[in-house]
Amino acid sequence: MSNGIAADISLQRPPLPRRHSKRFAGHPDNVKPARAWLAALLADSAIPRQTAADAVLLLSELATNAIKHTPSGHANGTFRVHLHHAPGRLRVEVHDDGTGHDPYRLRVVTDPDAENGRGLLLVHHIADAWGSLPPGIGPGSYFELAWRG
Repeated sequence: MSNGIAADISLQRPPLPRRHSKRFAGHPDNVKPARAWLAALLADSAIPRQTAADAVLLLSELATNAIKHTPSGHANGTFRVHLHHAPGRLRVEVHDDGTGHDPYRLRVVTDPDAENGRGLLLVHHIADAWGSLPPGIGPGSYFELAWRG
């Protein structure tokens, strides 16, 4: 019997640990496991559900770009996903096996008939910040999402 004072425990989710990291083989079939890994981490955290869904979608775009446009997609290539969390902010980095300079990877294309680049248009519109990882941290790309509360 409840007195109505106790908080609903089912609504309380623990904070996400500050950092997580995982390596994936650079094959298109591994984008789905990367998405599942991130979704599982975020599902049991205090991160808002819509923010978590956005993060999974954007990870898919950046991981696909790493495989498609860098040596990560070559035989024995890999990509690594790093998740960083601070109160109200989430940063996801996709480290690839590239050279750090790939002019095709982070170009947003707005032409609806273009063969490539529309995924980055999603990243551009959904993320609060995104871009190439700076020298010394990359090569790769990142996005950040922020929320209140």
